[in-house]
Amino acid sequence: MATTILGVGAAVVAAMHLTWPDPQTPTMAYAISAGEAGVSDLKPFEINDVSGGAVELTPGSEGARQVRLSNPNDVDIIVVNLAAVPGQPVDSAHNKVPGCPSGVLSVSPMDTPVAIPPAGEVEVEMVVQVSDDVPAACKDLVFPLTYSGHATRG
Repeated sequence: MATTILGVGAAVVAAMHLTWPDPQTPTMAYAISAGEAGVSDLKPFEINDVSGGAVELTPGSEGARQVRLSNPNDVDIIVVNLAAVPGQPVDSAHNKVPGCPSGVLSVSPMDTPVAIPPAGEVEVEMVVQVSDDVPAACKDLVFPLTYSGHATRG
């Protein structure tokens, strides 16, 4: 059975600050349909980080992001995969900071498929982990998270 990408790339900003002020960029979500046979008539599901403000994290700790998955279709879908990839962090002026690699932050992928009813939504939790060895250049930076997911008909 072919798995179809129904939602890709919700550009959602989550902050990884050692002091954790609120992120300056609003949360947004968007998705694109893959157009594969049997699912091309489906609208893409939406991925939206609904955690609100930043979650306080320090080197070696973990936190969580609440993510809402919405089904705009009139049929059930099953989200079989959801992942988030941290991007290059930026400072308060939105400049990239080369001394702080994006790899100091990781997000565990969703490990259990979730069914979403027609025109419904579900919230899932994504676990964010910070490396034990965080360079000083990472203090007070914002890490953008790019979410992506795969879904099939329910």
